[in-house]
Amino acid sequence: MRLPLAVCLLIVVATPSRADDATAASPFPATVRVAAAHTYLRAGPSNDFYPTERLAHGATVEVWSIDPVGGGYCAVRPVAGSFSWIRAADVDDEARLGETPDGAASAPRIGGYTGVIVADGAVARIGSQLNDLRHVAQVSLEAGERVRVIEQVRITEGRHAGLWARIEPPAGEFRWALLADLELPPALAALAPQPTLDAEAATGASAAEAALAIKEAGEAIALAVNEARESVAPPPPAAIDPPALEPVPLSKRLFSGWLPMGTSVFDAAPRPGPVATTSGGAVGVSDELADIDLALSLAVTGPSEEWNLVQLRERLRVAAQQTTSQSERLRAEAIDARLMRFEAIQNKQRAIVAATPADPSPLRLGSMWSSLSGVGTRPIRPGVMAGGAPAAGQPTWTPPSMMETTGRLATVVSRRPDAPRWAIVDDNNAVLAFVAPQSGVNLAPLVGQQVSVRGAQGYMPEYKRPYLVASEARPRLAVAPPTSGDTTR
Repeated sequence: MRLPLAVCLLIVVATPSRADDATAASPFPATVRVAAAHTYLRAGPSNDFYPTERLAHGATVEVWSIDPVGGGYCAVRPVAGSFSWIRAADVDDEARLGETPDGAASAPRIGGYTGVIVADGAVARIGSQLNDLRHVAQVSLEAGERVRVIEQVRITEGRHAGLWARIEPPAGEFRWALLADLELPPALAALAPQPTLDAEAATGASAAEAALAIKEAGEAIALAVNEARESVAPPPPAAIDPPALEPVPLSKRLFSGWLPMGTSVFDAAPRPGPVATTSGGAVGVSDELADIDLALSLAVTGPSEEWNLVQLRERLRVAAQQTTSQSERLRAEAIDARLMRFEAIQNKQRAIVAATPADPSPLRLGSMWSSLSGVGTRPIRPGVMAGGAPAAGQPTWTPPSMMETTGRLATVVSRRPDAPRWAIVDDNNAVLAFVAPQSGVNLAPLVGQQVSVRGAQGYMPEYKRPYLVASEARPRLAVAPPTSGDTTR
C-alpha cells in the first residue's frame, strides 16, 4: 500500500522515537470524547475539506496524531459507518477468483463480501455520509490487497460516472476532527498547538504602532513642507499665454519618492487600473479558478433555463489541465462538484418541462381503437362519489341506483390490471357505459350482440362515462318490421 506524503508525515509524528521510549510512553493512540454539542469529521485537516460524518456530544474517537501545521485538527481513525470509494473495475470478488476454501469459483455477490485489488495503484477515495463528494484520496492500494466491499453503486452522470464499490476504510486512512471540540487529556493538550490569538494581537498592535508612526511622520513632513514653501519666494508671473507651470518645490522633489500613500501631503499619483481576470496568458490558474467560481455564482442567480453551464464546464476543464499544485487541484475539484450539482438541477427541471410520454397501453374496443387514451384509476364504487364521499351529499353511504343500458357488447383491451373488461357501445363504436359482471354473470357469449344490461350504477370521472356492475345481461330479441293493413299485396 502506498501512502501520500501527508500521511507518511502523520505516521512519523504519531510514532515515538527510541529516545522518547526511554523517557516517556507516546500518548498516541488515545480515545477521547466529543465535548461540543456536535462536531464534524472531515476528509482533511482544514475547514476547506468536505465533512464526512457528524458526531454528537459524548461520542468517542481514537486520536492518532495532531496536525503539526497548527490548523487545530487531529487525525482520528474512521468511526463506525465510515466508508471509502473505489472503482469497481479495480476490485474483484475473492470467491470468483477461485480463492474459496474448497477451491470452487462462484458468481460475484452484489455486496458484503471480501474483494481483492486487481490493479496496482488503485485509489481509495474518502466517502461522506453527508454529501456525494469523493475527490479526496489518502491511500492507494496495490494488487493483491484485500478490502471489505459493502455494496456496489452505479453513477449515471457527472465526472464520476461508472460503477463504484463502497468499501470499509482501508488501513492507513484517517479522518480529521477539530481539537477544540474534543475533551483532550493533559498529555494531548500539551502537544496541541498554542492558539494564535497572541500572535494576531501582537500583529494588530504592531500594525497600530506602524500606523501611528506614519501619521506622526506625515505631520512632521507637512510642517517642514509648509515652512519650505513660506521661505521660497513665489516665481514671477509668466508673460506667455498660457501661463507656465509652477516650479516643483524642492521638498516635494525630495520626499515624493518615499512618502506613504494616503498622507495627503502631496497629490497622490493615479493608481494603475485593475488587471482583468481574463487578460490572456498573463492570468494565473488561481485567478482563472476564482473567475470561474464567480461566474458560476452569477450564472445561477437567474432562471435555470438560462444557465450557460456548458461554457463554464469548458473553462474549468482547461483550467484544471493547467493546475500545478495540490491546492489548485482541490479548488478545481470543489468548483467541479458545485457545477455538477447545478447541472443536475438543470437537467431535472428540463425533464419536468419536457412533454409527458404517451400512454403505452391505449384503450381498444372490439378490435377498433377508441378515442379514449386509457383507463387511469379504478372506477368509483357505485353509490359513492370521488374521494370516498357519500353520494348525493348524504352523511352515510347510500344504496346504489339501478340502471339499464342497451347497446352492443364489446371487449376492452388494456394492459392496466384495474381496467374494466367490457363496455356497451353504440352503432358508431362510442362507449355508452363500462361494465363489470357480478359473480355468476357470464358476458363472454354475448360479445358482439345487442344486449340489455342492468345493474348498480357508478361513474368514471376520467372519461365522464357511467359504470355498471351487471347483475343481469340478456340479448335483445329482433323485432319484425311493421306491415301495412293491406295483405293483398
